[in-house]
Amino acid sequence: MGTMHYRAWTAVILAPLLAAIGLARAQESRARNDAPLTPEQVREVVGRAIANQHSDDSALEEYDRTERVIERGQRKDGAASDTTARVVPGGIGDLRVELDRDGIPADSASLKREWEEVENALAARCNADDPLVKQAYLRTERRNREHAEMVDAIGKAFRFEWAGRTTRDGRAMIKLAFEPDPAYKSSSRIASVYAHSHGMVWVDESSGHVARAEVELREDVSFGAGLIAKVYRGSRITLEQSEVAPGVWFPTRESYDIEGRKFLFPASWRGQIEASGYRRLGPPPRALELIRRERGETASSEREEVR
Repeated sequence: MGTMHYRAWTAVILAPLLAAIGLARAQESRARNDAPLTPEQVREVVGRAIANQHSDDSALEEYDRTERVIERGQRKDGAASDTTARVVPGGIGDLRVELDRDGIPADSASLKREWEEVENALAARCNADDPLVKQAYLRTERRNREHAEMVDAIGKAFRFEWAGRTTRDGRAMIKLAFEPDPAYKSSSRIASVYAHSHGMVWVDESSGHVARAEVELREDVSFGAGLIAKVYRGSRITLEQSEVAPGVWFPTRESYDIEGRKFLFPASWRGQIEASGYRRLGPPPRALELIRRERGETASSEREEVR
């Protein structure tokens, strides 16, 4: 048998065999990847996601962004409001510059005035010796601690269970379902809402960051024994997050559909918030420096165009 014939027959025999071996290995790999996580592994995923969320929440205080807010059902005529603004972190609360309202861009005079207000606010917040500024930072620290406690409580207030694997934007995700843990008790008014909520969360498998979360009330929740407000069963909130910088994940879309009552009057909150264009500015002194420089460059460019 000639060498060419030998090679040809070898290829005929080996090709299907190699293909079968490759298919078996691929199936074995898929089987490993599709294998449910153990309860201990689920707890590790949740713990890692909570730790990452703390890191992301802290980082968000130094990033500006563009936010589009669409609210439905708040106007008397029933029309939706649609506002786009640049949001600047201010150390003790965000500062906003409205760019567009209901499709009408802000005029140059309004933009100039609002950016000047942002600069003035940042300059004031850089004065750490001002008693009022000190008090504001203390209040902010307290709110941040309370928020961090709420995030930590998620790992205790819910039972997380394996719900499968999926992909989002080409990334492998771990999908977990969560239900209230009857053993969890909290004196926090907001944390008590956890006892009436359930939902689903998608965690990026490689980074451990939350990519999506869906939360729904399965029971009515009352505030002030129902005298102040009540939120009805079926109200939903959905949050989506993406990686905006290496190892940093921020919200890109939040939608909410909430029905309830405020005092004696029916109330509903429906809408969505879309965030994009994240950019790290840093704390107020650094943010002020960058914004002043950019506004100076913009003004110089405009003067050149006039010439």
